[in-house]
Amino acid sequence: MRHPAPLRVLAPAVLVPAALALAACAPAPPPRAPARTAATSPPPAAAAQPAPRPEPAPARPPLEFIRDDLPRAREKARAEGKALFVDAWAPWCHTCLSMKHHVLIDPSLRPFADRVVFAEIDTDRPENAPFLEQHEVTVWPTFFLLDPVKGEVIGLWRGAASVQELRDVIRDALQLMDAQAASALPADAPDRLLVEAKRAQSAGAYAAAVAAYERALSGGGRDWSRRSDALLGLLSTLYRKKDAAACVALGEAHVGEVQGAALPADFASLLLSCAAAHPDPSAQRAAREAAVARLRSIVERPPADSSADDRADAWGLLAQGLAALGAVDRARAANEAKLAVLERAAKEARTPDAAAAYDYGRAMAYLSLSRGEEAVAMLEQREAQMPAAYEPPARLAQVLHAMGRDEEALSAVERAIARGYGPRRLRYLKLRGEIQQKLGRGAEQLATLREEVAGYEALPKGQASKAALDDARRRLAEAEKAQRGKKRR
Repeated sequence: MRHPAPLRVLAPAVLVPAALALAACAPAPPPRAPARTAATSPPPAAAAQPAPRPEPAPARPPLEFIRDDLPRAREKARAEGKALFVDAWAPWCHTCLSMKHHVLIDPSLRPFADRVVFAEIDTDRPENAPFLEQHEVTVWPTFFLLDPVKGEVIGLWRGAASVQELRDVIRDALQLMDAQAASALPADAPDRLLVEAKRAQSAGAYAAAVAAYERALSGGGRDWSRRSDALLGLLSTLYRKKDAAACVALGEAHVGEVQGAALPADFASLLLSCAAAHPDPSAQRAAREAAVARLRSIVERPPADSSADDRADAWGLLAQGLAALGAVDRARAANEAKLAVLERAAKEARTPDAAAAYDYGRAMAYLSLSRGEEAVAMLEQREAQMPAAYEPPARLAQVLHAMGRDEEALSAVERAIARGYGPRRLRYLKLRGEIQQKLGRGAEQLATLREEVAGYEALPKGQASKAALDDARRRLAEAEKAQRGKKRR
């Protein structure tokens, strides 16, 4: 997945017609020839001449991204007066990989390069921490569009998106930028309020984001083209604000309304997360039933532009919801359906890198179906294909640990730690500590926990996580206490 909560990632309009010319950059279909009639049919001699072949339209290359160099990307955007698109992603995020291999490479996005500088940042790399200090990323991938002058957020999308949804996000941001430059957009316009809400949400100002989302939804009305996007933004903000009651109430009221390729499943996923945080068991069950009903409708009639990753995630979320409701057999059937989608997609992938987008989902589905050996074989093959990547051995360690094969799991996680970096490497240290504890290697576990704590303490501010640091310190204190107890005995 792409985020700490069950939400997928996480994470998912029209403003003014200022940028319609961008859409017109796509080659139009050739005009249809008029139907022939007796009056218009050419004489036989003319008819015998072969029609000239039309010249093929030139192929449009995919977008070119500036990688892990935001200062250069910002300077280029400022110098050229272009908006800055930032793909905040991570190599461990399966939705990020799906977007890279199936959406961001779509040639129809190429015309936007006339007005947008495209950049991508690996959120685990230390050089990208300053950006994360200004812009909160809790769902992977998160796509930002920034104004070239002030660097303010003018567009934001969390999680999966179809090609059309991504085109809309970029187009709307450009339209907003044009309208702001011309002072043509009223302060209370729903589209402007939506951007203010996303800007506040990106900065972690949840109360301000909730107020702006609510004003935007009130002003936009039921037919507003950005309504689904705004509803998901409001629900995710309530979840981050830890207002479970308001989150459940909003989710239940609108779970059947949200439209899009990935937004409906993301909305249902957040509703499941809010339900789990609600203190009232009856409210929990009602919210889960509403989410499950919506997810069932999604898997039975998937949106036409949803990806294999989207469809598999919907099945996986349905399995989670059914399991939470105690419907074990139906949850198993949903996981089997999820696995079938992923297996088909992996088989059709053209490269190991593209197929790796489905590894996490496949591995978790195999485990849930008591088919761990198949997960092991798949991940061992992927590591052989991608020997420099940290994710295959990390997933392999996770699977082997779940299967009780801890000596093998320890070897696999050591390989992941050696290749990993940033916050993700610290997650692998946590897994190593758990494996060492299971193997009864207390002294080694203590060393790992101390390394983990020191790693979190040394992270730059944009990547630091107080919750993760507190958790690591707690586990270290417990392990030290256990070791002292053993020495006294």
